[in-house]
Amino acid sequence: MRKIEGYDIQYDFSGFKKIADLIFFEGPFLSHYISDKGDDYLFYWVDKDKTDNRWLVLRVSLANLQKYIAKELTLLQLIESPNDGYLYTVDVDNDVNYHNVKLVQPSALPGDYLPEADSYYEFEPIATEDAGELMTYELTIPYNERNRFEELLNKIGFPVSALKKVVSRAAVF
Repeated sequence: MRKIEGYDIQYDFSGFKKIADLIFFEGPFLSHYISDKGDDYLFYWVDKDKTDNRWLVLRVSLANLQKYIAKELTLLQLIESPNDGYLYTVDVDNDVNYHNVKLVQPSALPGDYLPEADSYYEFEPIATEDAGELMTYELTIPYNERNRFEELLNKIGFPVSALKKVVSRAAVF
């Protein structure tokens, strides 16, 4: 595997929950995870050796994740401009032990770790079995239509108060 210039750190990814494999071919290439704090992360496979697979890990906003899925942003754009200004490289062995975690600036990544400039999303996500419990769904209702929407929900027997309780985070465009 390539030598990575970055800062060695301790970071525990074991509490992350996989939501979906966004790109899968004989194994995951790009996966969506949610941290135990509710943050969205992408794990992008970039390298391997006899014992480990190397992943780039970056925190993404829900808005940028949705823009990537909608083909408005490329994977390269997400990697080159991560939310935090940095990303992680992590080696994962066959027993799913995370080690050799580094904090890395996008500019320090080897060129062959980066996707092509036109790396727009072209696949269908493969959700994990428990993803439904963790998924965030977006529904856009024009502000001036909110009362009609609430009336419709009441008419079909959906408790509007339950909907108001589950709105814990939102992507604002």
